[in-house]
Amino acid sequence: MTWPRAPRWRSISFHQAPRSRTIAGVLTLRSASVSLLAATLLGLVLCASCAKEGDACSSTPGSCSDKASHLVCVGGKYVLETCKGSGGCNDTGKALTCDSSRAKVGDGCGHEGSRACSIDGTKELRCRDSKFAIEWSCRPGCSIDDNGNPKCLPTGEVGDVCRPDSIVCDSKQQTELTCVDGKLAAHRTCHGPLGCVTEPGGGVRCDRTMALEDEACTEEGTGACDVTRKNVLVCSGGHYRTQLHCLGPLGCELPGNYSVRCDKSLVEENEPCTEDFAATCSTSGKQVRCTQGKFVVDTKWKPKKGEECSNRYRITYETAKFEAR
Repeated sequence: MTWPRAPRWRSISFHQAPRSRTIAGVLTLRSASVSLLAATLLGLVLCASCAKEGDACSSTPGSCSDKASHLVCVGGKYVLETCKGSGGCNDTGKALTCDSSRAKVGDGCGHEGSRACSIDGTKELRCRDSKFAIEWSCRPGCSIDDNGNPKCLPTGEVGDVCRPDSIVCDSKQQTELTCVDGKLAAHRTCHGPLGCVTEPGGGVRCDRTMALEDEACTEEGTGACDVTRKNVLVCSGGHYRTQLHCLGPLGCELPGNYSVRCDKSLVEENEPCTEDFAATCSTSGKQVRCTQGKFVVDTKWKPKKGEECSNRYRITYETAKFEAR
């Protein structure tokens, strides 16, 4: 009898991929990633180093372009900010530092409104539209304080370049200057004893208690003494005109309260007047009164024996205010 043959069993082998090959693949992938990252960083560095003023940007690089400048991203474009102060540009520490306390007119700047002294120390500069421009000249010069800020007592001369709306005293401190079409021009003279004064916190004061005949003025009706201190000038029609003669011994006084005072204790007979019935003395020793617009002899005055005419008649005018502008 023939028995059927038992089926033969097949063995199936499961083979694992070699571990060494798998690790190698992972390492290869990681190496590629590192290489890509390094290339990216290198590209960024190269991109920053090749960037130039005017190029589009989204952030400020943390490195100096050279020892006296670096790029700053302002409004989406690179500006080359100069660092001409003693500290220069330094990027060796944790953060880049730029000493921009000194600059030239036209140098780039990254912070609108920032100030600097000019290289020659004669002017204060201010950052406008990413360029340093003249703010004003300085008396006796522009210096840097311990905090790195400019110290400047503003001054100027007619014709100097200026910023719009600036007001300064001239170097003689006798004239107030304003900026007209980019150049300083005389606005008004300051003949009073205090002259033209620059306030420490900003602004200019002009002493208008004294003036010249026919000098230009803007505040109608205000008075001033002339330079001889013997007459009162009054602003009329845009010019100072002689209004009063001050023949008394005190002449034209400056009391110091925004006023001028004319000593009318002596007048000429028939001299014009405005205050009816005001009494004073004539240069001939008689008492006179203001009658119908002129001083005439007071016929009612009967001096006693040895009595002399004596009056303290004064006329006061308000002056232009000595206020900072």
